[in-house]
Amino acid sequence: MYKKKNYLGFISFLILISMITIVACSSKKKQVVAEIGDEKIYLEDFENQYLKTVNNLDSAKNSSMEKRLEFLDLLIKYRLKVKDARERGLLQSEDIQNDLKQYKENFLTSFLIDKEIVEPNIKDLYDKKEYEVRASHILINLPMQNMTPQDSIDAYNKAAEVLKKLKDGEDFAKVAADYSDDNSAKQNGGDLYYFTAGMTVPEFEDALYKLKVGEYTKEPVRTSFGLHIIKLTDKKKRSEGIRASHILIQDQKDSLGKVIDSIGTYNKAKEILNRIKGGEDFGKVASEVSQDPGSAQKGGDLGFFDRRRMIQPFDSVAFTLKVGEVSGLVRTPYGWHIIKVTEIKPYSSFEKQKENLKGDFKKGPLFKTDYNNYIDKLVKDFKFEIKDDGLGFLVSKFDSNKTLTSFNLDTMFTSEQRLTVIATYKDGEIKVDDMILYLNKNRDAMTSLANPETLRKVIRGAAEMPLLYKMAIKENIEKDPEYIAQLTEYENGLLSFKVDQEELWRKIKINPEDLQTYYDQHKDKYSYTDSNKVKTKPFEDVKSEISNTIQQEKFKEMEKEFVENLKKKYPVKINSSVLLEAFKE
Repeated sequence: MYKKKNYLGFISFLILISMITIVACSSKKKQVVAEIGDEKIYLEDFENQYLKTVNNLDSAKNSSMEKRLEFLDLLIKYRLKVKDARERGLLQSEDIQNDLKQYKENFLTSFLIDKEIVEPNIKDLYDKKEYEVRASHILINLPMQNMTPQDSIDAYNKAAEVLKKLKDGEDFAKVAADYSDDNSAKQNGGDLYYFTAGMTVPEFEDALYKLKVGEYTKEPVRTSFGLHIIKLTDKKKRSEGIRASHILIQDQKDSLGKVIDSIGTYNKAKEILNRIKGGEDFGKVASEVSQDPGSAQKGGDLGFFDRRRMIQPFDSVAFTLKVGEVSGLVRTPYGWHIIKVTEIKPYSSFEKQKENLKGDFKKGPLFKTDYNNYIDKLVKDFKFEIKDDGLGFLVSKFDSNKTLTSFNLDTMFTSEQRLTVIATYKDGEIKVDDMILYLNKNRDAMTSLANPETLRKVIRGAAEMPLLYKMAIKENIEKDPEYIAQLTEYENGLLSFKVDQEELWRKIKINPEDLQTYYDQHKDKYSYTDSNKVKTKPFEDVKSEISNTIQQEKFKEMEKEFVENLKKKYPVKINSSVLLEAFKE
């Protein structure tokens, strides 16, 4: 029997390709690629959906008409099933409504977080990420725990001394080597190399991006790491990555790992560089002489990579080259490299990066800060309050000398105790049951000692989702056009899955004779060589594999017939010539 969990990946794909992107009207919105009864698929929709599958504009532009038609056919099948399912009222079925109820509860809160916390920040993040910066810093440590007023005074006095030396004209790198508590400063003068927005703590980043190249902060910047004096040493527009090839001539080393004949290695590398400069094909030479086994067989191709992915001397040169340009000899601990950049990914538009920017922002420290501040506001607005008697009840149940992981939460409370109210908010309550659910989903919180302070944090954590949900309802998120569009496509995914299950998969019947017949007719598929003899796997060993193969084949046959019948009910018209205009500027 076909298992639902194996099918969910396919459903996710269908949902993905059908997500409606809200965009401004354009001429492409008026070009119809296909009609399904009274519904239309516009070129603009086709482009947006196709791009979500290939995730690369160049690949989409270079796609063949055959690939575009294949994709359109898949999309039409999907839309036909959904249209028919909606008209038959399958959306109201109990299983779909139960699924939708759970989805709405989760999606409403995540949509609210994106709208109120994430989206207001990602445009600024996008603008900053357009540039890469190179910075140096001088770090003055502050104790992470039990800091005294004197510790703070001493740190700020040291920062003042550092700033005075810089003001007097001393070299930043020398001062960093002498004063910085960053251990690497003695070797690199405080240099942090190139990076971009979202890769460091907000306080550091905000101060850095306000500087001009060559400037340093005139006041110490405090972060969770200590006090920083920061200098911006370079700032320039960045790409989203480069593709490069290289030729590596490795150092020769003795049995102790010491480099030998370094001059000979250098001369060999120089000779190869002269061949490249003389017009020989880079890829051909790389295949012949490069000592990097991973890339030599591919003509030296390293594929795409981002800044800081390669070792710094290599990275420093590669990211200064233009497309087609070949470097001089580049020295790294691996030997001598000759580098050629073959492609540069330009910094793409905000709309194309929007989803990735959301993910980047959510991984960064600023999101955590803004999220906590937003929850603080909800706690205040909805008058959240931990009940003294509820907290007292929990304290009586836990041993404060043990971590929460020491307790079996599912058995330590009776059914009646699980309904005990431990906190309240406007028109709502948090019960022991909610706390257990929260801890089961947030296992990190279980590692703390079960003392009153921890229990307070856990109760507040259990209140986060209910408070967010209440705020989402108050803000009418359910009426937001983008929310409605995404919810609709989730519904469509469920409907398509239900149609496939009820109309196709459940009607597939396979008897033992079918399996045996298939095995007899396709024994060559199950043959293998052992000790120079060709053998065939026993029927019992491949029976489940055969069953799955037959199911797939029967599904395709039944789906073809089912879709053809739907096309009679909802006539389909394809304007294939319009696809020629896809992905043109």
